Amino acid sequence: MNLPELEELLNNYHKMTGLDIAIVDKDFRVLVRRHSGNEFCTYIHKNPDCLEMCIESDNIQLHKVNEEKELVIYTCPFGILEAIAPIMQKGDVIAYLFLSMGVGDEVSRNRIIEKVCEVANNLDYELLLKYINKIPHKSVDEFNSSACMLPVIAGYIENNNMLSDPRQSVGQMIKNYVKNNLNQKITLSDLSYSLHCSTVTLTTHFKQEFGITIMDYVTAKRMNLAEKLLLENSYSVREIAEMCGFSDSEYFSRCFKEKHNISPLGWKNRNLKK
Repeated sequence: MNLPELEELLNNYHKMTGLDIAIVDKDFRVLVRRHSGNEFCTYIHKNPDCLEMCIESDNIQLHKVNEEKELVIYTCPFGILEAIAPIMQKGDVIAYLFLSMGVGDEVSRNRIIEKVCEVANNLDYELLLKYINKIPHKSVDEFNSSACMLPVIAGYIENNNMLSDPRQSVGQMIKNYVKNNLNQKITLSDLSYSLHCSTVTLTTHFKQEFGITIMDYVTAKRMNLAEKLLLENSYSVREIAEMCGFSDSEYFSRCFKEKHNISPLGWKNRNLKK
């Protein structure tokens, strides 16, 4: 699988449209994803009834895509505009392009809140409104125009044999997720939701494959990035902490000192002198 080129392809599309896009394999595992970080779906999926409705909707649309082998544009049970296009190889569907997180006018946004609250009245209304307001504003026509590009992208992927082996190990998928989200908060729950695996499956496979825990790996990657930023740029400690996904600069400094027995700025000055 040509991961760097796939990442660039999806990244450019995401920048152009502002919409979330992902490549998902036949086992519904995310291979590559570009998204705005909106937590609307993650939040409502904390409610089992909401999650069940979304999964059922996705399964219906996936069945349609598998049968017709064509682009399907639809609205999720809660009013979010979505689309799925098949990625083919020798006439068989080997993966899917998922497009999501478009919503129409203010009326549509209010309708989304109403639908969610009908199913799950225990969710925080203000938090729900916050997430919905961050969803890109797209009319149905605008979303459909963006979705119509999916078969073109899928054809490009197929013609260039970029998914010759779409099945990755669970461990490698975790590494890809960490790489793409290193500046964000990463939890086992996030990984479980994004990769559609239980936390037990994730932790077991990763430790067996790489001999290290997932969170130790995340911390190591963040430290590597922090060291690079300290030496190559003039960012402040606070800025580097944010760019590396640490909750605050004090926590970053503590973690850094645990590894190097010296503060980030002290380490920087010492190594620059060398």
